[in-house]
Amino acid sequence: MRAAGRRAGSVLVAMWLAATAASAFDVPYLSGRVNDTAGMIPAAARERIEATLAAFEKATGDQLVVLTVPTVGGEPIEDASMKVAQTWKLGRKGVDNGVLFLVARDDRKMRIEVGYGLEAKLTDAQCGRILDNVVRPAFQRGDFGGGIAGGVNAIIGAIEGKPVPAPPPVSSQAVPAMPLGARLLGTLIFVTVIGVFSTLALFGKGCMGWFMYVFLMPFYAAFPIGLWGKPAALVLPVWLLGFPLAKLLLGKTTLGKNFLASHPGLVTFAASSGRSGSGGGFSGGGFSGGGGSFGGGGASGSW
Repeated sequence: MRAAGRRAGSVLVAMWLAATAASAFDVPYLSGRVNDTAGMIPAAARERIEATLAAFEKATGDQLVVLTVPTVGGEPIEDASMKVAQTWKLGRKGVDNGVLFLVARDDRKMRIEVGYGLEAKLTDAQCGRILDNVVRPAFQRGDFGGGIAGGVNAIIGAIEGKPVPAPPPVSSQAVPAMPLGARLLGTLIFVTVIGVFSTLALFGKGCMGWFMYVFLMPFYAAFPIGLWGKPAALVLPVWLLGFPLAKLLLGKTTLGKNFLASHPGLVTFAASSGRSGSGGGFSGGGFSGGGGSFGGGGASGSW
């Protein structure tokens, strides 16, 4: 039994070691200041980045190196980055003025690893803003060479005491328009649902009709604009002015007096809707936090 147990334990250990080895990230060979093993940087951009890094190192003695890899093999980007930095030993001994800019292409993750000697000049917060404000927008556009070059320039600028660039303005980022089919479907749903409630408000007697008139105002204000843009803002004034006028005219005819009498189901539906709506919420759902917590730090990002 003991022998069998030892054999089973050996098998489990071997399986664990094999799985660990399969997912382990192997540190590439340090071939220069730009190590583009993932093939993300065009040749012309790589030459410019190399020249920038060489000039920076010559002027300051600080060593900034770029590494792109296809993947970090399932490891956290922080662990892989530290493994590279410790293996490559960037920066000078005793001064610890090295910086690693790591990008994992297939994992869509990136990190800036900073040596001890530069932590006061290149803080975690600054690194995070560089990744978020400079690198990520370029990567999301598919401009990997430009994103890495921009990140390098921003890192050098931060070390030299310059402010980190702000994120691009929202107005400059293209927002995809809603497809025409989705607009038409949304309009059909709006007309059907809100049309029923509007009919109830128009033919309803007493306070019920006027309550529905007020209740529908936010819907007429928001949904048409969301579907068709600013020109649809005219729908709300039409509702605000047209409803009282139409209700006044219908009140003088037999149509308004006889409509709800011939449709008792609508009366019941409207009354129940008014009671549920007067509470100020939607009875069918809610929103609450799940009690989650956050921890960690550093300068990692994704795109």
